[in-house]
Amino acid sequence: MSTNPLLSYLRSRLELSGEAHLSALSGGVSNLTYRLTDGGRDWIVRTSPPGTKAKGAHDMAREFNLLNALSTFYKLSPKVHFFIDDTDIFPRPVYVMEAINGIEIHKNLPDNYKPDEQPALCRSLIAAQLQLHQVPLNQDLQAFNKGRGYIERQITGWIQRYRNVQARHNHADIVIDWLIKHKPEDNRDYCLIHNDFKFDNLIFDQQNPTAVKGVLDWEMATVGDPLMDLGCSLAYWIEADDAASLQAIGTQPTTEDNMLSRDDYVHQYCQLSGQSLDNYNFYYVYGLFRLMVIVQQIYYRYEQGQTDDQRFKPFGQIRDILIQHSQQQIGYSHV
Repeated sequence: MSTNPLLSYLRSRLELSGEAHLSALSGGVSNLTYRLTDGGRDWIVRTSPPGTKAKGAHDMAREFNLLNALSTFYKLSPKVHFFIDDTDIFPRPVYVMEAINGIEIHKNLPDNYKPDEQPALCRSLIAAQLQLHQVPLNQDLQAFNKGRGYIERQITGWIQRYRNVQARHNHADIVIDWLIKHKPEDNRDYCLIHNDFKFDNLIFDQQNPTAVKGVLDWEMATVGDPLMDLGCSLAYWIEADDAASLQAIGTQPTTEDNMLSRDDYVHQYCQLSGQSLDNYNFYYVYGLFRLMVIVQQIYYRYEQGQTDDQRFKPFGQIRDILIQHSQQQIGYSHV
């Protein structure tokens, strides 16, 4: 990333010193994130990746506008400062937001977490997700509401996205047919949903390590069915008794002995929200299918030479593992 014009602009806009520095943050596989530091101050800079993008993906203006509208109602969302759409400064749209500093959790829990704190950690995540679902939809947030039919739009949309980057086999067609035939009634109240709510998109408090301090990566947030949001989260929630192949691709610490199970996750959410859900399998399979498509979209970019990031080399295998697990969830065991 050539940052000279951008850094010059940021120095002027934020009144930075000559020591200001812009550095890439690791971890993301979709939009690109950078940390801007200037002495004891820091900010986060977000932009999209280069290359061809799926329609509607990597819309930085949309992400900025959503966070700007949300900041009054949801204290866990980062406050955004300004948006830049000027190719003389940077070839792609960019926005700047506050940095939320704290504990980051990835595949392995940091050593300072005790086993008996794991249930509280899970409950904090679920409570933060529900808190988002309870945000009032004012006029600015209603701009992200496309009206009824969210479930249908998601199933149709993710199928089409898969077709656009489809693998050389058709193993996902079994899952696609099942999702089409098992769509539930679209009769729940809509709310703001994150669509990527998981441990490594949260920041936890240094002083209170089981408390959520911030929620990151809002690029897929929208207004829709809260249980579809739950399904997206469950797709990442791999358990200790899941297949070894599924555990091998896990990115969250949810296989730890004292972590809540997927059943516990759903029960806790329903208990807190007053929702009822006798069978969450549709939402879970939807989450797995959607995650598989995202993985395939990224792998397609790698295959087409749009990125040479070696992190994406095994994504074809990850795609196939997610398809296989989805098939098992619907009672089809042959791949």
